[in-house]
Amino acid sequence: MTKGKWFGAGLLIMALLAAGLSTVVLLRAGETRERIDGNLQKAAELLREADTAKGTDPGRSDELTQEAARYTGFAEADQGEYDSRSMGGWLFAAGAAGCLAGGLVLMLVPGRRESRSPRYGHA
Repeated sequence: MTKGKWFGAGLLIMALLAAGLSTVVLLRAGETRERIDGNLQKAAELLREADTAKGTDPGRSDELTQEAARYTGFAEADQGEYDSRSMGGWLFAAGAAGCLAGGLVLMLVPGRRESRSPRYGHA
């Protein structure tokens, strides 16, 4: 096996590792997205409760509004985490695709053969 073939095999292994890492990172980003959605749903529920309590119990309405703002803040903080995780996952996926392409090219393209005879016929 030539050096190019070994390098191609190494790139294929790196592609597998990067693909696995991108899968893990994107799965974690999906979990973060679910947490964001849950926080936003909880905030919406609290705001609906605050609206219904506004006329009867203004103190309770203010308390519910503050609680909803807290959940909205959690969602905003998680949004930054989601953005960085999803970007990292897609960058790992792009790296995996690049390594795969490079590795396949190096593995499939025939290597250069050195001729044993001199090029110009000189002895």
